[in-house]
Amino acid sequence: MDKTKISKKPKKQPKKSMMINGIELFNHDPSLIFKNHKEIKLALFEALFDGDKEAFVDILSGYVRAHNILEVCQRTGLSRTVVYEAISDNGNPSLDTLCKIMTSFKKVA
Repeated sequence: MDKTKISKKPKKQPKKSMMINGIELFNHDPSLIFKNHKEIKLALFEALFDGDKEAFVDILSGYVRAHNILEVCQRTGLSRTVVYEAISDNGNPSLDTLCKIMTSFKKVA
């Protein structure tokens, strides 16, 4: 029996920009914000200095998710469960956990 040949359609590449009413619009990737380590460090410092725990955890969560949780776990030596609990909305990470996650910043930068 011969195998049936299936034609593969080429994947569509996302458009980098498009024009609407004479205005050029570009795709936005919000995870790129979390690739700038200096800005993230500054934002975390400001949230900590202001005593805003929710903002601190939100920023830390965005950073960890943008850099792949498994990579952060490998760099820090923490388990995925510990990292997920630390960045969850109801999480209350210990100072030791926060320090380990924060040290992963300098290993990437």
